Amino acid sequence: MSQLLYKYFLRKTGLDHVVAVGPEEDPYFEPIPDEDLHFYQRKGAKRKRALPDFIPKHDLKILKSVKRKAYRLDLQLSLCGLRIGWAGVIGLLPWIGDIIAMLFALQLVKKAGQVEGGLPPALRQKMMVNVACDFGIGLIPLVGDFINVLYKCNSRNFVLLEKYLVEKYEKERPDTHVPLQKAQETV
Repeated sequence: MSQLLYKYFLRKTGLDHVVAVGPEEDPYFEPIPDEDLHFYQRKGAKRKRALPDFIPKHDLKILKSVKRKAYRLDLQLSLCGLRIGWAGVIGLLPWIGDIIAMLFALQLVKKAGQVEGGLPPALRQKMMVNVACDFGIGLIPLVGDFINVLYKCNSRNFVLLEKYLVEKYEKERPDTHVPLQKAQETV
């Protein structure tokens, strides 16, 4: 019910295209597809989001660290059905809270930059724009703090990093799929 109220508020203020409220912003959990549901689970149930297994250990370790920090900063607490993190709580302090939250977000971007080969400049720029938007919105008293909690820049940066690593290493992954015709020829 609270999700409906948030979406209604965002639509009325014209911010629905800026702030995404949905399962794709959660770096920790994903909705279970209907075909994988057990008899005791209802539609919309969630499970832990699995990280790709083809990413090398070094980059996987960094991805897990970024995932953990993003969860703590954006989604750690639940308040009236709204998931907020420590960045949202700290951001309530005027000026200094927004600066501290920005520093935490910059630490997350710095940690993400430790992946093998570093981040491409375009990806780093997207991450920095997320941090800058988060900081700029947070400077607006009260309303900015509410929008800031919904914006979840750290979760967005985690999703960007995960997509980049999947695209990068999926190309290098050996193809384990054997075409049906070749499998029949060997039998």
